[in-house]
Amino acid sequence: MNWNKYTLEDRKIPGITGFAIVLIIVSLYIQSKLVLFLAVFFLFVVICNHLYLKRAGDRLFFENISEKQRYFVNDKGQWSLTFRNDGDPILKGELKVYFDQYVASEGEKFESSHLMNEISIPFSLYTKQTKKINLSFSAKRRGIAKIRKLEIYIPSLVGFGETVLESKYFIKQQAVVYPEPIPVKGLKEQMSVHQGVNVVPYSVYEDRLGYLGTRDYVPSDSFNRIHWKASVRKQGLQTKIYEKISEKGWIIALNVSDGHSITGNLEELLSSITEIAYFAFHKQIPYSLCINVRTAGSTPFHYLPKGEGKEHLQKVLETLASISNQNSSLPYEYMLSFYSMHLEYQSFFIHAGIRTEDTNRMLLNLSKYGATLFQIKIEQEHGLLSELVIHPERRGLL
Repeated sequence: MNWNKYTLEDRKIPGITGFAIVLIIVSLYIQSKLVLFLAVFFLFVVICNHLYLKRAGDRLFFENISEKQRYFVNDKGQWSLTFRNDGDPILKGELKVYFDQYVASEGEKFESSHLMNEISIPFSLYTKQTKKINLSFSAKRRGIAKIRKLEIYIPSLVGFGETVLESKYFIKQQAVVYPEPIPVKGLKEQMSVHQGVNVVPYSVYEDRLGYLGTRDYVPSDSFNRIHWKASVRKQGLQTKIYEKISEKGWIIALNVSDGHSITGNLEELLSSITEIAYFAFHKQIPYSLCINVRTAGSTPFHYLPKGEGKEHLQKVLETLASISNQNSSLPYEYMLSFYSMHLEYQSFFIHAGIRTEDTNRMLLNLSKYGATLFQIKIEQEHGLLSELVIHPERRGLL
């Protein structure tokens, strides 16, 4: 690993150097070998001090492994930091590790008001020696904790100054702390209906038992869809028409914005969505997730396509863990518009967060295409899932 290196020499060095030069002049004047020896000794100390500080840490390597660990709140974990020294020995140094506040070092007092936590560890490493340092921690709250910076303070062997090494690149180890679920009232009651039988105006799925009638045959129609009796009666090929139905599935859409800032109920909303994700996992219900946080790529916000099972649940929890108050949000109406034009429709649409008049118009449009609307509200320390009804003549804030 490359380091940014800073050398700090003691302020006494110039004085010692000047004193040694004076002693040399005095020794030549009084013809004293002892005084000359002292002067040369002081100069030797100054030169060795300078050379050591200049060379210290030049061949110190850090194994920057890529590792992602996943935890629940209050779980114990550790980061392993491996160093190898191929240069001059490092004695009585100090390693400082700066990391996010989502985890706290074991035995250290956790203060959530700080942007980063810091821990200091004694650091000594002889030439050709490799050392592994284990940094134990406990998961404190939802988020993705990363080691933001390493600093190594190497004191001079003779005690005049120190060399500081600062990590040049990001440390690749990270700890993902999953959000804690909170109870969501109405979840079992609202989602106990049969799925995949909703009649909608437009869909690629059809109910073969829901026969509606016939229409004129077109070349793109399958041959086995021809209604022969109707074709004979009307003296022309007729194609059977079936009811369009939506496929089984949910879409969970979170609006993290409240005007120009992040909503104050962010943690409660994320915890409610976590509970819904666990419920869908146990009931084997596929679902997708949309969050209006800006991302790079073809989809300009956090989007997880429809899926189910343990792997999909893990992706959802990691996505929820990554949301923070420092995120840049996208207009929620833009996200809904993008969803309606480019993403796969689901039969159940679950909205979470602030709604405006524009939001209501977009949601009302989705309901016209067969989506059943639900909303998540926060009441005290739990969530409430209820059906969302928007009347066309009343589109104000609800």
